[in-house]
Amino acid sequence: MAKSFTAAQWTKVEALTDARGAAFGLPERRGDSVVLASFNIRKIGRIKNKSPGAWAFLKRFCERCDLIAVQEVQDSLEALVHLKGLLGAIYGLAVSDVTGGIAGKQAMVERLAFLFRWDRIERSEVASDITIDRSAVLDTLYEERADFKDAFETRVAELAARQTEVDRILAPWRRAVADWEAAGRPGRKPRKPKIPGKPPFVLPHFLTFIRTPHCASFRVKGNPGAEPCEFIAVNAHLLYGHKDKQADERRMEFSGLLKWLIERARKAKTMYHKNIILLGDLNLYFRAVDARRDAIEAEIKMINDRDLKRRAKIYFPFIDVHPERHEVFRSNARHSQSYDQIAIVSNDPRLPRPADKKKAGSVAGGYDFGMFDFVNLFAEALHGKPFDRLTAKQQTALIARFQHDVSDHMPIWIRLAKPR
Repeated sequence: MAKSFTAAQWTKVEALTDARGAAFGLPERRGDSVVLASFNIRKIGRIKNKSPGAWAFLKRFCERCDLIAVQEVQDSLEALVHLKGLLGAIYGLAVSDVTGGIAGKQAMVERLAFLFRWDRIERSEVASDITIDRSAVLDTLYEERADFKDAFETRVAELAARQTEVDRILAPWRRAVADWEAAGRPGRKPRKPKIPGKPPFVLPHFLTFIRTPHCASFRVKGNPGAEPCEFIAVNAHLLYGHKDKQADERRMEFSGLLKWLIERARKAKTMYHKNIILLGDLNLYFRAVDARRDAIEAEIKMINDRDLKRRAKIYFPFIDVHPERHEVFRSNARHSQSYDQIAIVSNDPRLPRPADKKKAGSVAGGYDFGMFDFVNLFAEALHGKPFDRLTAKQQTALIARFQHDVSDHMPIWIRLAKPR
């Protein structure tokens, strides 16, 4: 089991959650609205890998939500099914098969999942993934063949240099092992030194997603006599990669997903449901967070004005400053990045659009968005002050206690009024 809080510490966390959970962004459960969330629950695979306190805490958040898109689900569904069991039979589960790996090769594979509350969110018929057509991949490889040639040559040189370094590191160890064996293996075998990992293979152009986004269709049940609000939910966990060497590639993958959203929005007449809600860990790396946020906001505005015009509009609430809280939500443990995002592509006037961003949180039960800042909750519960007022040593020690047991991402959510 990963490091965790003690039972006494979890008791303090539970008490503060009960007393002031809303102040840290724990969404209120209301009968007049639904809450849709995105949560990267770090390596949720085996039950034993998280503590009882963590399971109770995860349940506490999820039971406030009507649909949760979960990322980093492992091949084993044991833990996810356990979480569903904690929530009760009123919750359903839709989950993809593994993505991000190749048959016959060891790789970190993941599933993408939706937990949803049957009495408020109804599952409809569509379930699929988002892939890039083989012909489009081949066209890109051909059209940009000079860039890919350079990339492959760079890769060959990097791997050759790594192998030279590995041989240099291992040479003394190999000699020590040979001497140890020649002497009849006295004592312990010499310890093998740590070997540097392979450098990332940096692609010069977008080809396809590192993990195939998963989508499923849902409808929000409305008040009596009201048409339900129907949408395709897209669950995505985009490229993480090296923050410097693969920064451009990370942006290209995000742009690839945006392009898919644009093309589907243009085909609203033939879509099964005419609205799309994207929920996921998009791993947007902001070297200068606010400047990059402004650039993405400008890019999305241009897409809405140029590409979609009178059609559906793409709206990313978490790129904006919240009008009531006066902040941009940073969803990683150190409050430095906005990796996690939700986007709404609306053809339904009951769903929020960019023009509605100033209305968030202004009406109880109306449109709102937020983040459950459990990092500050943990800091207040265990140290009596916010995370940013802890010493660097205290911050590191606190994160070590929850980053594997709970997660190193905090959940984000949006509230939508029930259809009327």
